Amino acid sequence: MFYGTKVKLVTFYCASTNSIYLAKMGRIIWKFRSLIPISSDTNIAVPIVCLCWYAISSFGSQITKRILTECPMPLFLGEFQFIFIVLSACITCLIGHYVPGVRKLFPEGTFPRSQDPGVNVIMRPSKEVLLTVFPLGLFQFMGKYYGHRATSLVPVSTVASIKTLSPIFIILAQKMLKRFDHKLNRAIYLSLGCVMLGVWVIVYSDSKNTVPKTQISDLDDQAIKTSHYGVLFASISMLIFVIQNIYAKNIFTYKSDHNELPIATSKSDYRRSLRSPRKYDKLTLMIYISVVGFSISLGWFIALELPTLWANFFHEPHNVEIPWRLIILNGVLHFLQSMITFYLLGEISTLSYSIANIMKRIAIISFSWLYTAHSITMIQVLGILLNVTGLFFYERLMKKNQIR
Repeated sequence: MFYGTKVKLVTFYCASTNSIYLAKMGRIIWKFRSLIPISSDTNIAVPIVCLCWYAISSFGSQITKRILTECPMPLFLGEFQFIFIVLSACITCLIGHYVPGVRKLFPEGTFPRSQDPGVNVIMRPSKEVLLTVFPLGLFQFMGKYYGHRATSLVPVSTVASIKTLSPIFIILAQKMLKRFDHKLNRAIYLSLGCVMLGVWVIVYSDSKNTVPKTQISDLDDQAIKTSHYGVLFASISMLIFVIQNIYAKNIFTYKSDHNELPIATSKSDYRRSLRSPRKYDKLTLMIYISVVGFSISLGWFIALELPTLWANFFHEPHNVEIPWRLIILNGVLHFLQSMITFYLLGEISTLSYSIANIMKRIAIISFSWLYTAHSITMIQVLGILLNVTGLFFYERLMKKNQIR
């Protein structure tokens, strides 16, 4: 009786401590709310969509972690997500075709312009479409695979914190491609160093919580090795998505007077459009990116995971229980994230999208600590504050450089 009361008191104390730390963290992060991409030219829907994006991503990341813990098959989960996105996007196109009010909820360029003569509800596949989306499908397959492998090995907060390093590698990649015209001063380098230090603090504190301090050296070494592999896979996934974001901006350009996002045209205009660079509506690209990603990963899935699934289905006892409800819910949340991602890529600039994506990672990290019920330490809070501070000054300094 006394033991049960003591456990409840300890649990209540840990929950209270976490709430106090998160409340302090929330007040400090609110002071840096300018990291949410809001400006005088920004639609008020953009920050609202960003907040929904943060909530959906935080919840979806924990579901992904649970799925991969119960069913450690990253290729199978990726294949299901590709199929689910194709079906969901096709159904969305049908709804938008028959319910015009739904189309008006999204910016122009989200749906194919089905009212034009000669255009189907869903754009037919062509060589041009497949060549356009092939790199994105390849990036999606590789990024998903390494991201899922990392999520199965290390905490969600570790994976998310590593992905906050993306601005550093975006700058390096754009400098290598000679697309970065801004001069970087010491203050910008200091802000990026602050981001890197914050990531290191978060990863270090997470590794201390996950690696057991046992007397058996073999188990301890194995846990450390697993943690290192998780960090490596998360870093590879981050680099892949950095390259994808740079390439995707050439397809999902934000709207302006001189560079408007084209949409699917009729057959009569198809030949004329071949002479100029052509971009497609977002749902068409979503469908064919997922088709290409599914096709590329199918061979790996058949070779590596299908035999295990086959034996699990037709032999007793089942070694792996597949959580179908969680997988379906994960597919729904993943589709919503994809829709929001394409919406933001079409509405805001590369830098603003990068900042919004990093703020999403910070939300995921905070929710992960709260969800796992680990006591939040001051070191972890320090890591988050270093991350947010670095991002805040980085964003401010880059804006000043753009003005100059």
